[in-house]
Amino acid sequence: MAFPAPAEPPSTSLPLPHPEAYPGEPREYARALMQRKDEIEAEMEALKEVLASHGTTPETSLFDPEGYPRADIDVYAIRHARSALARLHTDRNLVNERLAPALEAAFQREAGTAETGAIAPLSSSLNGTQRLANGHDAAARARGEEIAMEAVPDTPVAKVNSVAPGSPAADAGLNAGDYILDFAGVTAPGGLQDIGSLVQRSEMTPLRLVVSRGAEAQRVVLTLTPRSGWGGRGLLGCHILPA
Repeated sequence: MAFPAPAEPPSTSLPLPHPEAYPGEPREYARALMQRKDEIEAEMEALKEVLASHGTTPETSLFDPEGYPRADIDVYAIRHARSALARLHTDRNLVNERLAPALEAAFQREAGTAETGAIAPLSSSLNGTQRLANGHDAAARARGEEIAMEAVPDTPVAKVNSVAPGSPAADAGLNAGDYILDFAGVTAPGGLQDIGSLVQRSEMTPLRLVVSRGAEAQRVVLTLTPRSGWGGRGLLGCHILPA
């Protein structure tokens, strides 16, 4: 069977901008982060088009009812695209986390020199943000936190059914009943297969989770480090279900 051969999307797998590369230039560092976020999101859209060209989504099963890889789709290409999407989700989260302090630093620098007019306001192309204006440090910090969380969807990707005592999940503060909104970049409509694949290649690597907790749907950010040898099964020590 001949499979479609979509064009390969461009790769943006370069190192993320680091503040040490922009000494004394917080505005340029913030701009570099925002540009990288735009590049990452463009590649994510290209990868989603690759999946669509095969008639699949990030959650489409790659196996037939008998448990064999499907013969009607290019399983290798789809897995490659899904893996790249998971990596890019993680990179985008890292960029968002770095943007919060970067924007605050840029704001503080700008506020300190506003009287001289030496530095122009910082323009932002990030999700409708127009520019940083003079104000209080608390306002800049609040905006930074909002940017760091704005990529997290409201739809959960999984629900935590149980957590084993003494497990990595318990150490991270994960609770039974939590709804996982973002598992280190895996978000809805991703699924348990994507989470499992990410965990298997992330042993001893801290992963950022955003969960919705309680009747008030409070958002909580956790750091979960998959590891073996904790005294139980698996790398996490929790049982999660489709949301």
